[in-house]
Amino acid sequence: MNRSFTVKTEDGLLTALGTPCHVSQAFNPANGAPGYPRVEFNALWDTGATHSIITPRVVEALGLKPIRRVRSVFTQGVNGLEKSEAYQINLSLPDKITFFELTVVLKKPGDVWWDVIVGMDIISAGELSIKNVNSNTEWSFSYVPQQKVDAASMSPARVGGG
Repeated sequence: MNRSFTVKTEDGLLTALGTPCHVSQAFNPANGAPGYPRVEFNALWDTGATHSIITPRVVEALGLKPIRRVRSVFTQGVNGLEKSEAYQINLSLPDKITFFELTVVLKKPGDVWWDVIVGMDIISAGELSIKNVNSNTEWSFSYVPQQKVDAASMSPARVGGG
């Protein structure tokens, strides 16, 4: 099922793209796993970010544990390479666009208005459109969950979204 949302401003052009999002501990409902409570955060949509990112506030609010305990992940930021931890989360965007068991990286950006960066791992899975309409920003994101064919049963199995 195609899911999409549009954000329109009425007070000029935006300098950043943001939406609310909901984050929970990772689980896959297709496997019958029980759900976890979702917490609302602000998300910054960043085409310059290769992968999605969370802040320590998300980790603390959800009690997340890193998935790679032995060694840290190195991330390239504006200040060079940084050590970080990787986590798995479920990320829900507007119009119930949901990514299950998404691997994200922890960043400590200081005092910012966002707690989640939606990176190109999410953006490139859909269609992002940004335009100027009468000196106001209008942007939208569309996503169609991909279907994976299960060779044993020859039936589609949902990969993500929903």
